[in-house]
Amino acid sequence: MKRSAPIALTVAFLLSTALVGIAPASTAKTTSYFNDCGLGAVTKPSSIMQYCADGGAGVINIKWSSWGSTSAKGAGTYYINGCTPSCAEGSIYKSSVNVLLNKMVKTHNKNYLMNVTVTPKAGKRFVWPAQMKPVPTKVTWTSDMWQG
Repeated sequence: MKRSAPIALTVAFLLSTALVGIAPASTAKTTSYFNDCGLGAVTKPSSIMQYCADGGAGVINIKWSSWGSTSAKGAGTYYINGCTPSCAEGSIYKSSVNVLLNKMVKTHNKNYLMNVTVTPKAGKRFVWPAQMKPVPTKVTWTSDMWQG
């Protein structure tokens, strides 16, 4: 009987060390996506459009500093077509901006960040077409209208 205690301790020790490093399933991180004009579910897109019909405004060259399950933050270049004398011949105005994606919505069996907020970098203003006054302090839109 004296030997059974050390054997039981050895077995318990081996079992406990074998389980080290196994994470519970509940720690899995939820992924959120962005759907740019219905082009599909992506994470960390390098560009997003504000106007899907003509691509006349949006953010390009985005570098994401964070991408979480309920929000994402980054920086890039906002552009808008001045459409003068026409949109085909209009000047493109560009501004250095911060980008925030939020308002997570579950649709099409995935989590999507739906709201886009674009603000000029600290101490800056948007470079804006004169005919589109007043110059906004922020630009916001919903990434797409489907929610099913």
